[in-house]
Amino acid sequence: AYNIAKAQLIITSPAFPTDNKPVTIVFNADQGDKGLMGYTGDVYAHTGVITDKSTSGSDWKYVKAAWETNLPECKLTRIAADKYQITFEPSIREYYGVPAGEKILQMAFVFRSYDRTRTGRDTGGKDIFTNVYEEGLTISFTQPAGFPKVISLFDTMIVEVKASQSDSVVIYNNNKLAAKDSGTCLTDTIIGTDYGKYWIRAVASNDTGSVADSFYYVVRKPAEIIDLPAGIRDGINYIDTTTVILSLFAPYKEFVYVIGDFNGWEVDSNYQMYQTPDGQRYWLEINGLTPRKEYVFQYFIDGTLRIGDPYADKISDPSNDIYIDEDTYPGLIKYPAGKTTNIATVLQTGQKVYNWQYSNFTPPGPKDLVIYELLVRDFTTRHTFQAILDTLGYLEKLGINAIELMPVNEFEGNLSWGYNPSFYFAPDKYYGPKENLKKLIDECHRRGIAVIIDMVLNHAYDQCPFVQLYFDGQKPTTQNPWFNVDHNFTNPDAQWGNDFNHESEYTQKLVDSINSYWMSEY
Repeated sequence: AYNIAKAQLIITSPAFPTDNKPVTIVFNADQGDKGLMGYTGDVYAHTGVITDKSTSGSDWKYVKAAWETNLPECKLTRIAADKYQITFEPSIREYYGVPAGEKILQMAFVFRSYDRTRTGRDTGGKDIFTNVYEEGLTISFTQPAGFPKVISLFDTMIVEVKASQSDSVVIYNNNKLAAKDSGTCLTDTIIGTDYGKYWIRAVASNDTGSVADSFYYVVRKPAEIIDLPAGIRDGINYIDTTTVILSLFAPYKEFVYVIGDFNGWEVDSNYQMYQTPDGQRYWLEINGLTPRKEYVFQYFIDGTLRIGDPYADKISDPSNDIYIDEDTYPGLIKYPAGKTTNIATVLQTGQKVYNWQYSNFTPPGPKDLVIYELLVRDFTTRHTFQAILDTLGYLEKLGINAIELMPVNEFEGNLSWGYNPSFYFAPDKYYGPKENLKKLIDECHRRGIAVIIDMVLNHAYDQCPFVQLYFDGQKPTTQNPWFNVDHNFTNPDAQWGNDFNHESEYTQKLVDSINSYWMSEY
């Protein structure tokens, strides 16, 4: 028996690994993002665990080795083309060094080449996770891969469920018996005969009792074709204190749902976005929002991709927000752990408009500039916009008349020079709220100091939604409106992230919108 995760990206033996026994992991490099497909060198597992002490589903604990360390216990054995194996013994708990009493929920992986130039991840460049189970009767779905599942009318869907120590397994579709068999494995074929939302529930039983698992699937209607309302721009459009219209530029996509705090993070027909007649955009009006309340949300695209709004001015990050303290960003909204994955974004109607005090500032001429370039992270130990504001007297005494901030829009991670940008319209929360950046600029202008923003418009990294929309796990696809599939640079030292196609009209419009936004908003 095997525990098949993510369409056989990882196979575990036994199928339901427990913390007190060894486990063998088989990694199929031709699955997931295929970053190690065709590679023949040494492969290592960068691995840790998610436990009941983890602060989120991405908070790895007891990582075996630093990213740069090729630990022998983490080296995989190549058993066939694009197939590697490793055994954790004498037990999962002992292999990772997890103390007794701490519950292991999942094993987490990123596989990499020995020189760290290539990685094997889940589709979309995500970390790989596989469950660790408790002893006894257990049940889990192995197909379909990924939940919830969205299908079209009359599509078929394979449902496979596996159990341990069971005498029988039963599958119900909306509380109606769909399949039943003795043993530990059961497969059924579901046909989407009617539009709507349906629950699949599987029950495994033996003489000690029963356990169950469930998921829902949606038989979706085709996207309704409706013109985009006049005056609506890509991104979040605030109509009034209770209403927004969301617009997403997403040609070649088949359907899009909005999921978020306002609908319980479920795929709901009321939140399926309309498609414009030219097939270029998806849009939706959302009503009944509470003024000034923050809502975390995402776009769920073609049943697999979850991204935040590319034009949002605030993101919610499952991996990095947990390291931002209350002093840096008071009252930071928490990521909806357990409800979704990947970076999400935030909307808020009825926001208080910043009242600029010094709107008539005239910057020094280019030949008169005396520029102090600084990285917010390293300028003081507080690493905040507020900390710079508090020390402007020091900078002013130096005789400078301009501050150049190294990139402050959202980048990957918290600790960075900022040259790995991802969300171009959102100030990085590790530096504090956007209002504090405005206060800093306002006070600089009062003191006769210009503020220059370093904006990186040459490349973007994988978590950028403009990349993710058309991305094969390794590089942008030919459908990507903004990025080249491959770099145009012959010098490998000049290649960073994903290369913008500056000859594309879509890139040119994006650059204009980014520059226009920062100059007008800040």
